[in-house]
Amino acid sequence: MSTAKQQVSDLLPCPVVFISTIHGEKRDIMTATALFVSEKEPLLTVSVAKRHLTGKLIERSGTFTLIIASESQKELALKLGSVRGDEEDKFQLFSIKTLPAEPGKPLVPADDSAWLACRVISRQDIDDYYVLLARAIEHKGFGNPPLLWQKGILFGLKSL
Repeated sequence: MSTAKQQVSDLLPCPVVFISTIHGEKRDIMTATALFVSEKEPLLTVSVAKRHLTGKLIERSGTFTLIIASESQKELALKLGSVRGDEEDKFQLFSIKTLPAEPGKPLVPADDSAWLACRVISRQDIDDYYVLLARAIEHKGFGNPPLLWQKGILFGLKSL
């Protein structure tokens, strides 16, 4: 039985991810969560605020890179949520070290757990958010333990 103070989001641990976007000369990165919808078909879902730069860039490009944060990126995950991308270039502001840049592709922070290049295949408008269904079209893992979030606490995932 649920209690009045307990939030539904407290019940389900989520991976901490960054969504990195680019369109033209504009770029952004934000902290988010993601869920896989299917393993056979590499489908996942994320939500982004319509009015934030990340949402606008995804709407224009139809693509984004989902970065699975590593436990060493806890501080970065907290920082990215503190600034709006249309006000500051977060990569410059936080001196984010990235993997070598590829023309026309979003920047990927170094030391992450993995990244997935994604193409949006469906978008549902819900209040102030876009809920995006995306297909991973390319990916690379680095073996760094991923960062998880539950009940407002960030922690690393370790095998048993």
